[in-house]
Amino acid sequence: MQLIAHEKGTHGELRIYDTTALYGELGRFRILQFADGAVQGAIDLRDPSRVVLAYQRALIRLMDAIRPSFGRAFVIGHGAGTIARHYGSEKIQAAELDALVAEWSRVYFGCRHGNVAIGDGRALLAGTEAGSFDYVVVDAFTAEGTPPHLATLEFYGLARDRLRDGGAMLLNVIDRGKGDRRVASMLATLQAVFPYAAAISAAAPGGEAGDNLILIAGPLTLARVEMPPGCEPAELEPGYVRRDRVGSLEEQDGRG
Repeated sequence: MQLIAHEKGTHGELRIYDTTALYGELGRFRILQFADGAVQGAIDLRDPSRVVLAYQRALIRLMDAIRPSFGRAFVIGHGAGTIARHYGSEKIQAAELDALVAEWSRVYFGCRHGNVAIGDGRALLAGTEAGSFDYVVVDAFTAEGTPPHLATLEFYGLARDRLRDGGAMLLNVIDRGKGDRRVASMLATLQAVFPYAAAISAAAPGGEAGDNLILIAGPLTLARVEMPPGCEPAELEPGYVRRDRVGSLEEQDGRG
């Protein structure tokens, strides 16, 4: 791999590499990595319009399947700008905590998306009007996983309020294996807020991010959405409901 850029940002160490192999596929790829070394974004330099990562393809196919001609989506976690680049500024309002990441999405990944706000995604979403979006998408990570304040009853209630009738919430999460109470609690908390919530495996053959799950929540009609290729329902252990608390995170058993 060839190191293209390396700086310290809000997420810690940020690196961009060019590589000729990615998850067993040969070609010319550019990848974005945070401090934990995980691939946070990728582009095929020979075909920049292609969506490289399997979980992002799954997110896009789910969005197209639920509402083929949706109007607007709020995406927390802009990263390399794949979803924003795919749909364009008219459909996607993005939030990115790190201004350097947003800049690199333009400079190194060709994302000319002009609707990216810099700041905490939850606070930025709170500043929008109720019923503004068809989707709220969360694709934000720290080294520990999804930021805790993006995984609580109060945040999911905020997201539900910002959705139009029939809108859905989708979250990309990392499952650390059977018994991962953190991910199970996120699903249980979604189920406490939305009439329907489920986990979908977004793993791909060839070794890419076999622990990626998509959590999807919304009206009961979502249960009839056809699964994208390579995706299937995932069973999680029972979890607790997560709530906000001043200065910390409160954990409660059950769904109340």
